Amino acid sequence: MCTTTAKKINGNWILGKARDPVLWMRYEDECRLFATPQDTYKKLIIQNPIPHEDGYYGGINECGVAFVSTFVRTSHDQVSYIRKPYVRLILDAASARQAVEIIKSFNPKIGGNMLVADPGECFGIEATAKEYYVEEVKEECVKTNHFLHLSDRNLNFDVDITFEPWTKAHLARAEELLPGVNSIEDMCELFKDRVNSNKKCAISTTPSEAKCYTHSAFVFDCQSKMIYYAQGCPSEVDWKRYDFYNAPNAVTHEQID
Repeated sequence: MCTTTAKKINGNWILGKARDPVLWMRYEDECRLFATPQDTYKKLIIQNPIPHEDGYYGGINECGVAFVSTFVRTSHDQVSYIRKPYVRLILDAASARQAVEIIKSFNPKIGGNMLVADPGECFGIEATAKEYYVEEVKEECVKTNHFLHLSDRNLNFDVDITFEPWTKAHLARAEELLPGVNSIEDMCELFKDRVNSNKKCAISTTPSEAKCYTHSAFVFDCQSKMIYYAQGCPSEVDWKRYDFYNAPNAVTHEQID
């Protein structure tokens, strides 16, 4: 369960995501620098901190190509974008257009509501196990956990009756706020929004309101190649800024069998 946004500000693309992990996902996340021989470009990726588990949630590379996504389960054999190494491979792209082609080359197809951008271009992708719908985003866009173009329905709506109202409330509120976003700081403020908290549907849901609360948020500045990262509920913790000259310190996590 996530809210993702894209906005063109002064000719530059800004992408953002608030992460509300469901029960089968790791709640915690971290920002990690990837700069190995297998990486075409250096990458800053928000990931599951446990290395032997799946979980790449979004990232940006040193070319300014950024990627965010949220899962939309439309079939039981659908592969989520969070599975390793998909996001890391997508960020081998030198441009948003090349990233789209990398995504389209995956077999099996990865599923989700995706946004990919570089400083000059942005694309939205709706993805199922059978097809991709790709659109060029001109000014701004919001994507949550349901599709606006493909007819496929999120199967999890039938499992949890609160899920469909949740994703539609997040879409409506983010679309209401996004026209007023005129800076990266404004985008960070969007992910702190508390409207609809009485319904447990705020963009930033707090730990006291729900177990599936907003555990983190991150915003990518494609031109400056920076991440603004709230490692914790975005309306309750301080945001930190990272780039390729000021990457987070590496943390070793012990595997527990």
